[in-house]
Amino acid sequence: MPTQIFHFAILGLGNIARKFAEDLALIPDAALVAVGSRSLERAQAFAKDFGAEFAAGSYEETFSGPRVDAVYIATPHVLHKELTLMCLEKGIPVICEKPLGLNLGEVEEVIAASREHKVYLMEALWTRFLPCTLKLKELIDDGVIGEIQSIRSDFGFRAKDLASVLRPAPASAPDLERNRILNPKLGGGALLDIGIYPQFLSQFLLGAPEEVHATARLSPQGVDLDTQVTCRHAGGKLSHNYSTVLGRTKTEALIIGSEASLHWHPRWHEPSSFSLLRGKDTPPENFYFDYGGANGYRYEAEAVMADVRAGRIENALWSLEDSLALHRTLTEVREMIGVRYPGE
Repeated sequence: MPTQIFHFAILGLGNIARKFAEDLALIPDAALVAVGSRSLERAQAFAKDFGAEFAAGSYEETFSGPRVDAVYIATPHVLHKELTLMCLEKGIPVICEKPLGLNLGEVEEVIAASREHKVYLMEALWTRFLPCTLKLKELIDDGVIGEIQSIRSDFGFRAKDLASVLRPAPASAPDLERNRILNPKLGGGALLDIGIYPQFLSQFLLGAPEEVHATARLSPQGVDLDTQVTCRHAGGKLSHNYSTVLGRTKTEALIIGSEASLHWHPRWHEPSSFSLLRGKDTPPENFYFDYGGANGYRYEAEAVMADVRAGRIENALWSLEDSLALHRTLTEVREMIGVRYPGE
């Protein structure tokens, strides 16, 4: 009996949504059937580009069209909780772009709703599902590098409109209404947008930290531009997690083991490669992965499809407890560096 086509909807139609939609087209038994935006014109253009049969000019209206098996939420951070709750209450499985919420309280609320309604929910930390991540974890689990001792990772790019924000005494703030990176009303800042990746890596491999130290440079509007987080994990192991929107970094990771190290090549969080580093006289052993033109989002999409079809309400590789632990740390860091969003 042929497999039934799995129907996806997308809410929020920015750059990440386009990459996700491009990858859905590579999955034979998946289809994008509905898209929603606050602009009907934008939704119609997106639907035309990706062959979706239904376009809506509001998020709620998105579900008045064809059957939807799961929805991908790719709006600005500030809407994640509201839209996730709306979908869960409708009984629609959700894969929500990271961060799952602005703070631990929001994450706890959506997870409680998922469990109450018994409806699937996953935070879209796509890096966890990439073949390079799975292979790297396999080597670690097999003891190839010995015991992990320390992790260092970074992620940085230069944000749009940054020059006007950094003026010593700006006459007026730039128009940031649509700049989700620098606008506190949209949950902006380096930490939640990109710093979540280094923090994810350290907790994925070393567990939740026992001690957290953080420092940051804030914009005049109160979002973090440059953030360093150092964590002490079980056994005294350290992780050094850096994120910035002041400029481009290598965006690489180094996992130091007692017997060898792993260098995760730039840009480590997306489809990439890595090297196994042994002694100084031993050439690196390199691992490369062919993604066949995919952006890398197809793997998390396929994980959601398998889970929903099996009747599960969360994923084993990136569970709801994993999200809770990660956001417990992120919220602690925000309290340390003094970032507070309107309404919190």
